[in-house]
This record gives sequence, structure tokens and C-alpha cells, in this order.
Amino acid sequence: MFGVWKRKPATPDVVIYTKPDCPLCDKAKALLEELSKEFPLNLIEKDVNSEEKAKKYYADRVPVILVNGREVAGYPPEEKWVKIALKNAHRLDMRPI
Repeated sequence: MFGVWKRKPATPDVVIYTKPDCPLCDKAKALLEELSKEFPLNLIEKDVNSEEKAKKYYADRVPVILVNGREVAGYPPEEKWVKIALKNAHRLDMRPI
């Protein structure tokens, strides 16, 4: 049973997929910056066209927010769903160990 209780960082990784000249992306980034005052987070901004997998799944519906590897419901992402995901980030952790 050794290794079962590996500790993960308490601060969630929040990835936002965006693209240039996207007003909704700007709103989503502003939302995350505002929420970062209440919830500590590691914000990682990525261009949706920079990764083939991201381009395939998200190109037509940016911005997309993932908290610890799980997509936040809603398009565009709504504040209440992002808050719920951040509050429960420790239980939603899909990052590799």
C-alpha cells in the first residue's frame, strides 16, 4: 500500500485555451484573474492551435478552461461553474502523479 497516499500540490493547475482576437477569451482570462484573488491557482494560458489534440477538441469553442485536467462545464465558461471547480479541485484532480 505504499505510494497510495502520494501528496499532490494543493494549488490547482488551471489551463485556459484561447486564440488571438477572441473577446470571449479576454473575458474568461479576466474572470480567472479575478478568481485568483479568492482561490490560489496556477494559471496556464495556451493557444488552442499550439497542440493538435487541443485543436481537434476545442478549436471551435474557445475559451475552454480545465481545472486539474478536467474541463469546466459551460460555454463560454460561467463564473459559478469555475468557482465550483476551484472549490473542489482537490477532488477533481486528473493530473498524472
